[in-house]
Amino acid sequence: MQRLTYINLDDEQVVFHHAPFVLSKVGGLGIPDLKVETLRGVYQHGDTIAGLLREKRVVTVTFSVLAESRRLLYDYRMLLIDILSPDKAAQGSDRARLIYENDQGKYMTYAVPDGGLDANGRFLNAQPNIKLDFRCESPYWYDDYLSELKFAYSAGTGFALPFSFPVSFGLRDYTKSVTNRGQVNAPVQITIACKGEAPSLYNSTTGKRLALAIPVPEGQTLILNTDPARLDAHMIDSLDREVSAFGRLSLDTPLADFYLAPGVNELVYEPGGASAQSELTVAWRNTYEGV
Repeated sequence: MQRLTYINLDDEQVVFHHAPFVLSKVGGLGIPDLKVETLRGVYQHGDTIAGLLREKRVVTVTFSVLAESRRLLYDYRMLLIDILSPDKAAQGSDRARLIYENDQGKYMTYAVPDGGLDANGRFLNAQPNIKLDFRCESPYWYDDYLSELKFAYSAGTGFALPFSFPVSFGLRDYTKSVTNRGQVNAPVQITIACKGEAPSLYNSTTGKRLALAIPVPEGQTLILNTDPARLDAHMIDSLDREVSAFGRLSLDTPLADFYLAPGVNELVYEPGGASAQSELTVAWRNTYEGV
């Protein structure tokens, strides 16, 4: 079983599977193309690979339109063109989504239509072998669902400092294990319900830390996205007003450097204040080289 679903920014969707849009095949599911950076010394035969960069992914779908009448066939084509309009695919940092399903699982990526859809060779009430391309900014595929982990204070008391020893809850509340079940590094979205502190998050598995340079006032919600293709740092106040928050981040801990490595990651919540009242939520999608 294979199914491909395109969902635009207005939540309109088209499903390539059964009639009226019968799926024939999907291309661009495997390992993305690579851009290979090389070095070549004097008198060197061949070259030396200096780095590998994954190119954008292009997903190609081949399908047929089946209808009960010629009029309905044209209606389906017009509906498809309307849903695939570029104006409904990209606005600011928002993108339409492409969801691929097979017998193994369900995966998503962000995509915009990128050519094709030429109608040729109509046969009765069918339009066979139409090709359509989708341009995907990310070379990866992601789980269709978000995984989530929360660091939160308990019973309204927080993690008060200084401690009275021995401390029985320190590791339990400050350190948590999370698993990226994908094949490659997974970016994360971090949401912090701020309480006037400057908390940081340390991944002891990768050695990477994400920290605030200055405290954030109570009542503000800080949202960080570490995906290099979708980097974002903004705050939302109690009146739902949104402002940039890049200036709140420590320059010693670049936003794009923080990720979950494949496998188990140990995350450590560091309060950055006299108590640990701030609630910190880490959300991610398991990330795959291909599907």
